[in-house]
Amino acid sequence: MKKIVKKKSSNKESENLIKLLWEYRILKYIPRASLQYLKGPAKENVAEHSFYTTIIGWLLAKLEGADEDKVIKICLIHDLAEARGGEKNLMNKFYSEPADEPKIFKEISKQYQLEEFSFDKLFQEFFKEETLEARVAKDADILAGMILEKECLDLGNEKASKWLAVSLKRLKGKKAQELGEKLVEADADSWWLEVAKKYIFKTKFF
Repeated sequence: MKKIVKKKSSNKESENLIKLLWEYRILKYIPRASLQYLKGPAKENVAEHSFYTTIIGWLLAKLEGADEDKVIKICLIHDLAEARGGEKNLMNKFYSEPADEPKIFKEISKQYQLEEFSFDKLFQEFFKEETLEARVAKDADILAGMILEKECLDLGNEKASKWLAVSLKRLKGKKAQELGEKLVEADADSWWLEVAKKYIFKTKFF
């Protein structure tokens, strides 16, 4: 095996971006806190949640006429502060001070010199929810949580139906509400069953 030789890099920008990637990687190891109270078999970490939020945000931005690029970026960063502040479930939030996520973002942006990427500015926009893009990203965040809740319900956890009802009421955008209603009613297996129905009699199995 070829030995990896460590070289002293003079490119501070590259070093900072690599450190940022490692910080992002930590989200893979932070489980979604709400699952403790659902007590079901489904599992999800913060990185997975952020991925679903981003996909939903992209679709929802198109439906709501929002800036797709900005919504995607907001969704990608919206949980980064949890790498340092952790994720608290609803009960934790009732009894403890919330992490100062805007402060954490300022610190991350300054530490890694991310001013040109507008990490801090985008998070501030998301946090205040004063723009269409921020509201779309927030709805995407809620819908991503609803996918997890629906999965728990489909796995037999009836308690998740109450969670879904509350999440549905939290959605603000008209298109988000429509998607939420469809999500609650949807058969999660319908997509692949349609594919199977199309090809099952045309495929030769050995």
